[in-house]
Amino acid sequence: MIRDWSTTTKIITIIVFALLSMAFAWAYKEQQMKNNKVVEWGAKISNARYALYKKDNFDNMISTQKSDKIRSYSTSFYLNDGTWLRSLDGDSGIWGYGSTPLGGNPFEQPLPDKVRVTYLDNITNQYYQGEHSLPTDQIYALMTSTSKKVEDSHEKPNPKSANYYGIELAFAPDGWVIVFLTGWPRRQEVASFQATPIEPDPKTLEGSPVSSGDEMLYMSYDAYLHTKRTGKEHYATEFKNNHPEAYKKWQSGDWTISSDWYKQMQTKYPWNLYISIDGQEWNGEYYAEFANTERFAVLDDQFDKYNSALKAVPTKIRTWATDQESDERTEVEVHLYPRPQWSARSTSSESYQPYYQDPNLNYFFKYFENLYPTRSLTTNNQSASPDEFATLKINFDKNLVLTDAYLQKGNQKTPLEGAYQFSRAPIDLEEGQYTAKRGYPLFITEPNAEDLSDPAFVDID
Repeated sequence: MIRDWSTTTKIITIIVFALLSMAFAWAYKEQQMKNNKVVEWGAKISNARYALYKKDNFDNMISTQKSDKIRSYSTSFYLNDGTWLRSLDGDSGIWGYGSTPLGGNPFEQPLPDKVRVTYLDNITNQYYQGEHSLPTDQIYALMTSTSKKVEDSHEKPNPKSANYYGIELAFAPDGWVIVFLTGWPRRQEVASFQATPIEPDPKTLEGSPVSSGDEMLYMSYDAYLHTKRTGKEHYATEFKNNHPEAYKKWQSGDWTISSDWYKQMQTKYPWNLYISIDGQEWNGEYYAEFANTERFAVLDDQFDKYNSALKAVPTKIRTWATDQESDERTEVEVHLYPRPQWSARSTSSESYQPYYQDPNLNYFFKYFENLYPTRSLTTNNQSASPDEFATLKINFDKNLVLTDAYLQKGNQKTPLEGAYQFSRAPIDLEEGQYTAKRGYPLFITEPNAEDLSDPAFVDID
């Protein structure tokens, strides 16, 4: 009996030791991954959009390169010690959303400390090259954050537990590059930098390619030389044929393309949102989209963070209300300035995203600019005191219909006459607490301001 007990004790001891060893190894691995900032992440790229058409939109048509022969001509991510992580090769997606190129698929590896870009802007037929350090600690914090999100209340398991899981390079004109973190439906700006125009050295491109990436590099370079030699704007031909009036304005200089507008849209201001609903108490939660193409939800566990944060100029506000008697939950959405109805309702790649020099957005933007004339992209890291904050106020009646909206700072009150209510629909409880049912009427109210859209650059309804 004593022998049997001794054997059992040994077996239990071995099992406990093995389990402790496994737990220690797992904890050690987790700590090492944390120290090295290892997460699963992917990468996207996007083009600046210069017009808003139902099809054949005009953008800067970026060609990124991935060269095994000439690594300096690649668009790649690196660690501080020069360790290469991945390169991106392929076409860009639409502004505000992006697409996944070759090399952008998500997998587990350390987060990059810096990015190097080499690319051809096909519209201007100009190569650009640049390098920029990334805020790796901030990126790691966001990519490992599991704070409350609109998907949390969904019955079905969410495949992505983190709020953010992608890095996007957004290419504006003149070599201006903006870096976003992305995760559905979130999008947050983390850096921007200026790439430099370059003239590729023909000597470095001599000889045979060693990979398919090199072949694409050679093809882009040949196209670049052909356009430079002949003056034929190959990538603008479709724009010229389909939108001759806009093309004429571009060629005459009446309409010029510059990165300055994109930098302006990146400006962040001290403002907060307040929503009033007749007969109901607003709980403070909302989802917003912004002029710099950021988008995110501010839910109850994030109030303190966002109430004191500078934010870009909003373009769209969505919130939720619960009737105290029926307990019915409803979603309402407000667009803060006019836009074509087809783009407002569309969920395809032609849906509304801030496009270059949108006159309606520019008009709305000036409300914030006039309140804070010294604010710009360069002041985004300068915090503001509580008394500097303006309030964007949106009011609804008891039927959840928009009555008015205005921007107020102190005694200065500016009506937002272009704001209108896009939707009002009950929540689909089978999809959680934040997803509205479809098929309900849209365009509940109309803007009380003129639509300033130029039909040369926008398809009007």
